[in-house]
Amino acid sequence: MRVYIAAILFSVALEAADPHEMWEQAVAAKGGRERLHSVHSLAIYLRPAQLNLPGPPTNWLCVFPDRYFEFTGRMNARAIAVDRSAGRVAIDMTGVPRGTRPLGPDENDRLILNQLLFLLETEWLQPRIVDARSNELTVEAGGRQFRIQLDRDNLPRRIQAKHLYDYTLERYRDFKGLKLPVRVTSRGGIRQWTWDADYEIDAKYNPKIFERVPDLADGPEPWRRR
Repeated sequence: MRVYIAAILFSVALEAADPHEMWEQAVAAKGGRERLHSVHSLAIYLRPAQLNLPGPPTNWLCVFPDRYFEFTGRMNARAIAVDRSAGRVAIDMTGVPRGTRPLGPDENDRLILNQLLFLLETEWLQPRIVDARSNELTVEAGGRQFRIQLDRDNLPRRIQAKHLYDYTLERYRDFKGLKLPVRVTSRGGIRQWTWDADYEIDAKYNPKIFERVPDLADGPEPWRRR
C-alpha cells in the first residue's frame, strides 16, 4: 500500500514539475549555459546508420545565428548555402541549374532547428518556456512550438514540432564539454531516416562559401577550401 501511495505521489510530482527548473536541468545536462553560449559554429557529420532505414550521408556547417551549409549525397545530391543576413539561398542540385533565390520558410526554420536540436540553447536562441508535463517541455522558438521529451539524464530524447519535425536523439557522448547525440532519427510521414552522428565544435571554415554559389564538385566539406 505504501509503495502504491508513493508511486501516486511521485506521478503527481512529475505532473506538477516546474517548467523553468526542468529547462535549467536540461541546459545543465547539455554542458551548461556558459559552454553552450560559447559555441559559434558547429559541423555535423551524419552517416547512414547500419539499419534498414538509413538516412543519406549529410554534412552540415552551422555558423550561428544566420548561416549554414548543407551537403547531401546519394540520389538527388544537393549543396546549399544559406545566408539570412544577405537574404539568399544558393543551391547546386543534380539536374537543376545552379542559382540563388530568397530565403523561404524551410531555411528560416532550419536556422532555428539547428540550434535547438543539437545545442538546445545558444547565445542567439533562448526558447520561451510554455509548459511542462512529466518529462516533457513545450517551448516556443522562431514562431513555432516544440515539444521536448527528456530522458533520465535530463537530455532531449525527442524533439517535435506538430506536423513538421520529429527527431529522436540517442547515445549521447561528450564533445569538448557538450553532450551531443551520436544516433539521430528523423521521421516525416511514412519516411524514417537514421544516422550516426559526429561533430566538430567551433569548426574552422572559409566564410567565402557563403558568398559564392555551391558546386557539388567541391565535395562534402567545401568550407575547408581557401
